[in-house]
Amino acid sequence: MKPTRMRAAVVSLVLATVLAAAGSGSAQARQQEPARTTAEAAVPTPDHNCKSPDGTNLNTFLGISERIIGPPACREAFVGEQWVRSFPGWGTAASGVRARYPRGYTPARFDPMDDFLSKLLGARVVNDIGTAQERSHTFGPEVIRRIADFDGIPFAYFGSPPLSSLSAGAHTTTVFMRLSAEHCDGLGRRPADNCLPGGEFVYHGPIPVRFFPLNEQPV
Repeated sequence: MKPTRMRAAVVSLVLATVLAAAGSGSAQARQQEPARTTAEAAVPTPDHNCKSPDGTNLNTFLGISERIIGPPACREAFVGEQWVRSFPGWGTAASGVRARYPRGYTPARFDPMDDFLSKLLGARVVNDIGTAQERSHTFGPEVIRRIADFDGIPFAYFGSPPLSSLSAGAHTTTVFMRLSAEHCDGLGRRPADNCLPGGEFVYHGPIPVRFFPLNEQPV
């Protein structure tokens, strides 16, 4: 699977919450995607096979039987379905031997992926952030579904535990990540491109999703 790598736009919990509620701000704007209209949103297929941009079946790759929501082609579900929130993987240098870090950064573990895993506390999925319908779900390191190499770079791939169905209509979903301390990937020396902050921060989203009534499911 060709992974999608997070870059740059990580912000603090306070800033992210304020920007999500206000619907403005440069850092948040880089992550937020325009909601599709009802006409543009495709009714989801009855099966639960979510395909990544390179054609990988994410349900098979991540070992998930529920419908996956996250990639651009997988943002619709039917009311009543449980669903799993996936979000972009995080890759690091393969080894600490040739790892390159920003000035002043000292990893807690020799190999960069081990450093990331030692600091990952979990993730929080927030649906309909900044609205009266906002709901938050907090998870631990079990959000890591698989660690696999791509072009010699180890990637951690993520998926939440199953979430309850949302109501019919348009929604948003946002992923916050929690780290015990700053982590840098060993792939470069620019903090904005190669590091994640300690604490809780926006990692992915908000992205638009839509739940369709069951009577719209194809026979």
